[in-house]
Amino acid sequence: MVNKKNTGSYYTPKILSDFLVNHIVKKYLKERDLSILEPSCGDGEFILSLFKNLKIKSRKNITIDLFDINKTELDKASKLIPLKNTITKKIYNQDYLKFFLNNQNKYSLIIGNPPYIKKNNLEEEQILSCEAVHQKVKKYSDKVKSNGKIKNIWPAFIEANIMSLTEEGILCLVIPAEILQVKYAQELRALISDEFDRVEVFAFNELIFEGIQQDVVALIGVKGIENINEHGFSFYQVEALSDLKEPRFTEKHSNIHRTSLDKWTNYILTDDELNFIDELRNNYHPIKNYCEKAQVGIVSAANDYFILNDVELKQSELNRHKNIVKPILPKGYFVPNVASFNDDDFRILKEDNRKVNFLHFPDTNRDKFEKKICAYIDKGEKMKLHERYKMTKRKNWYHVPTIWKSEGLFIKRSHMYPKIFVNAANTLATDSFYRLLMRDDYNIKNLVFSFYNSFTFVLSELEGRYYGGGVLELTPNEFKNLSIPYNTNITDEQFDILDKMLRNKVDITDVLAYTNSILFNEIDLDRLEEIRIKLVDRRIKNNRTAKATTEKMQLEPINNYV
Repeated sequence: MVNKKNTGSYYTPKILSDFLVNHIVKKYLKERDLSILEPSCGDGEFILSLFKNLKIKSRKNITIDLFDINKTELDKASKLIPLKNTITKKIYNQDYLKFFLNNQNKYSLIIGNPPYIKKNNLEEEQILSCEAVHQKVKKYSDKVKSNGKIKNIWPAFIEANIMSLTEEGILCLVIPAEILQVKYAQELRALISDEFDRVEVFAFNELIFEGIQQDVVALIGVKGIENINEHGFSFYQVEALSDLKEPRFTEKHSNIHRTSLDKWTNYILTDDELNFIDELRNNYHPIKNYCEKAQVGIVSAANDYFILNDVELKQSELNRHKNIVKPILPKGYFVPNVASFNDDDFRILKEDNRKVNFLHFPDTNRDKFEKKICAYIDKGEKMKLHERYKMTKRKNWYHVPTIWKSEGLFIKRSHMYPKIFVNAANTLATDSFYRLLMRDDYNIKNLVFSFYNSFTFVLSELEGRYYGGGVLELTPNEFKNLSIPYNTNITDEQFDILDKMLRNKVDITDVLAYTNSILFNEIDLDRLEEIRIKLVDRRIKNNRTAKATTEKMQLEPINNYV
């Protein structure tokens, strides 16, 4: 497998390309002339699978266009196409998007694995091509209305591919699982739903690309289907890649018609389960109702420069300048499992020589600074930090803005469950956290305790997004809009029990059993917890059954903490 950040070259495993090609050939590909496009062919795994499964003799004419910016790989793929009079191939060692914008070619089959390249790794010409494709698709479909902020190159490939299909065309792509959930792909999901008579999505319970944390799905879209029984959406869960040899997979639920909880990741739940969550959500207010502020933490634009450990602080001879050194939490994983992060917790980080000292230089001219501070600023300029984009927007590049301390902190990314805590140590925090200030009449301890419940955790799974390796992430708006059963009467004793359970690494199911019993009345908590476990297992790709875990939760006593 090739993994190149700047070319997005993550090559498809043979077992997956064989399965997808065999699936569409048997189920959807009529015995007729074929015009095929592989817009980013790589080493030609799809081409090899395609001609292994196609009945070439039954087709009078097959034309195939191959694209790749890597000439060596393109030549390899080209040699996999049989030398037959009925097959015409064209090889393009160029950017597919640029070709698409200047041509009107139509294809009956588009198959492949588009590149995954984030915007900051794209060349300016590639960004312009993505923007031009998006403007074109806006004219093509009324489902696309936004200007389309470019986050990655793969959505432009899908948009271009959809516009390049014939009236009975088939699209078969391996793409990031982000398409199921991220906000910027919302219109793309609507476009796919509108364009195809039949859509199949295969999700995998293991990482497909060896060595990288990139979740993917296989998407098949079919146009012009006459058989009414073949219409609609189907989501399939594949436990292991090897299961595709049989093939073996489980059909899940189609929830694309929903107007709420409408991300495609929600296929794991039934409509009854989603309606159950929706009804509960109507009973509670979102977090933003209780917070005066819920904002991203400090963006220094150069954490290694502005945030030092004690040894680095001493080496720079800045340890004596107490007025510019502020305590800070730079990473979520620095924080232990707690409901309240206190001075002792921060002291332990200092003793471990963690980077927890933030240099907050005043927003004044440097000629007013002492010699050692000026020397450190000179060091930054030798590193050309002052030329970075965010620095150029500041009056003085070395002064980091929006510095304020929060009552509570929410960790943006988590693993087994989302985490929030009282900022009792009164530290600053980077943009790995969201900073919280409470409205009048609301209390941070009550908010933190009330957040720890099965219902809000379920909403976090449904409204957030997940990445390879099981990372759960919530954007600021997703976090602020989580409904929460806020309880104004949490006692110090109850809060301390929660803090103790978290610190002692008590299983989260037991923690939630405790908090749920205080926060909810007359709610089917067993059902709620089963839904949570089902969602977490899907995200972290765990094969355990929800039933076994739920039984464990019910059997284990929590009297030791109460």
